[in-house]
Amino acid sequence: MRFRSRSQASVAATFFVSILSTAPVRAQESGAESPPPPAPAPAEVPAPAETTAPAETPSSPPESTLPQLPVTAPPPGADAPGPASGASAGNEAVPQTRELRSKRFDVRAALNADTFLAYLGVGLSADMGLVSVGPGTLAVGAGFEYDFCGAVCWDFSASTPLDFGQRHVSLQGRASYHLGFERAKNLDFYPFVGVGPIFARSEVTVENGLARYVGTNTGLGVNFGAGVNLFVFGPVFVGGEARIRWGAGDYDYRLESGDGSIAFDRASVSSWTLAGLDVLFAAGVRLP
Repeated sequence: MRFRSRSQASVAATFFVSILSTAPVRAQESGAESPPPPAPAPAEVPAPAETTAPAETPSSPPESTLPQLPVTAPPPGADAPGPASGASAGNEAVPQTRELRSKRFDVRAALNADTFLAYLGVGLSADMGLVSVGPGTLAVGAGFEYDFCGAVCWDFSASTPLDFGQRHVSLQGRASYHLGFERAKNLDFYPFVGVGPIFARSEVTVENGLARYVGTNTGLGVNFGAGVNLFVFGPVFVGGEARIRWGAGDYDYRLESGDGSIAFDRASVSSWTLAGLDVLFAAGVRLP
């Protein structure tokens, strides 16, 4: 470009100087207002595939990865683990004895005879545990017994013209005290006492059946003694009792059949007596 005069040249020089002096300022102002140029991006690392994400290192292995130990049954005779062991310990804490505890029953059938076989009999009895007293259990019960005359009546009939026989039906209430043994758990020992009515009846046949008389009487019978039960299989036991008993009364005779004019010696058969020592052999069961 050509300038015609120096004035124009000076004006033009001044204009260019002013432009050059203001250019850096505008560059600075534009730099303050506009965001700085982005920093160069770091080298890109290829991202791993989603299916191959790195597994986290757990502090403990998950439950599903724990090894499964085989479960084996305990050998025979070994204590079972868990609640069974506690139950076993509880059973061991309570000694299992055969004594008659509260609300348990003994039911027995028995055969009895006195020492000279003067009387023979059969009977039934039952005892129920009532309450624990001291080392044993107090029990109450009842019994039924049927006795008939043995050796005494057989000898009397063989030695006199009379045919004589008698029998007794006994009802009795019982009280007993049952004791078990820690060292012999299959044994049960008990003292007892019984009391109740005895219904006596006799028959006298005169002159080979020409007349027959019947005598009856009701008296009171008392007995006491001791017994033992030996458990042979579960609740089943065998046992025995030894007792002393007493009962007596006088017969009231009446003609049952035949000729009432035929007399007999009533003094020889006028009374009855159940007295002395006798033994019972029993078998029974304890319930429940």
